[in-house]
Amino acid sequence: MGIVASTFAESFPPEATFSVDDIPDLEGKIVIILLSRNAKVYMATRNAEKARAAIADLRAQTGKDAIFLELDLGDLKSVKTAATNFLA
Repeated sequence: MGIVASTFAESFPPEATFSVDDIPDLEGKIVIILLSRNAKVYMATRNAEKARAAIADLRAQTGKDAIFLELDLGDLKSVKTAATNFLA
């Protein structure tokens, strides 16, 4: 492929064919976040003690820190506070 055609193809990539709707139901699955790949990871939970223990475990395994975000989906005030903290 010539340089002009290659540059054109790279400048106008095709539309993505994958969407969030393509993700299957993950019920019962365990997902390991790879902090070692430098992702910024938020752990949004309502139980601070368990979250901090999980974050410590992740730190021990990866050497990286996740960010605790207190969130109780049954409490709208908690949801608003979590959203504000996340966006800050």
